[in-house]
Amino acid sequence: MTAPIALIDCNNYYVSCERAFDASLVGVPVIVLSNNDGCAIARSAEAKALGIKMGDPIHHLRDVVRRHGIRVLSSNYTLYGDMQRRVIAACEPFARDFEIYSIDETFLDLAGFEGRDLVDHAHAMREQVRLWTTIPTCVGIAETKTLAKLANAAAKKDVRFEGVADLRDEAVRRQVMDGFAVADVWGVGGATARKLTGLGVHTAGALRDMPMKQARAVGTVVLERLVAELRGVPSDAVESVAPRRKGMAVSGPTALRFQTAAPIDPTRPRKCRFPARTGRCRSQ
Repeated sequence: MTAPIALIDCNNYYVSCERAFDASLVGVPVIVLSNNDGCAIARSAEAKALGIKMGDPIHHLRDVVRRHGIRVLSSNYTLYGDMQRRVIAACEPFARDFEIYSIDETFLDLAGFEGRDLVDHAHAMREQVRLWTTIPTCVGIAETKTLAKLANAAAKKDVRFEGVADLRDEAVRRQVMDGFAVADVWGVGGATARKLTGLGVHTAGALRDMPMKQARAVGTVVLERLVAELRGVPSDAVESVAPRRKGMAVSGPTALRFQTAAPIDPTRPRKCRFPARTGRCRSQ
């Protein structure tokens, strides 16, 4: 049986880090800007409610900022890196091992904790993270990383989960997947999403039910492994055989050419034309 995996994700991470050291930012709309203060890369829930989107240029937001009193901050990556270490330190007692996925997301190996109520376990971990850092989090629990990502998204969006979604239950998993857009599945890019929707695959549930051979035909072994993960099979357990390499070689009577070619006069200037493609030179 596959050991459960959890994904803990810090909510509005950069803004939450800033709020940990400035209480005046709590409850007001806040955006954090990119390195050159050019665009919004983090938004508080209040700023999102005002329609501010990720990547919006700050010069397009001046009227909105002035009208709603939005607090605008420059990014502070030293602070964010230090807070990430604190979050991981708070999570360590709750997992056998961990894998940092990004500055605000960490996968946790829950092997050895299966005998516990993992929802309560995750809530206790969230509480410890908030106690140590003040940062709010959500947790997704499942058998694979892809399902844990999907569970985390459900924990964020669906208030019924109260911040922790456990997709190991088949009924809960099917309900979540049938309402989750295929374009939002972790690992499905824009081009692949268009192919899938063209085939009538609109949800994560429909993608899970796609035949493995068809998945490979549509999106190579990458999509095949993704389908396996949606079925609860870790990607490293999916055996794949790389296709045979295909190549084409063009050969000619090179020996004859070399024998009959005129000797090169080193005193004449020469110009190479497309040497990378033809390997030939022509005289000026």
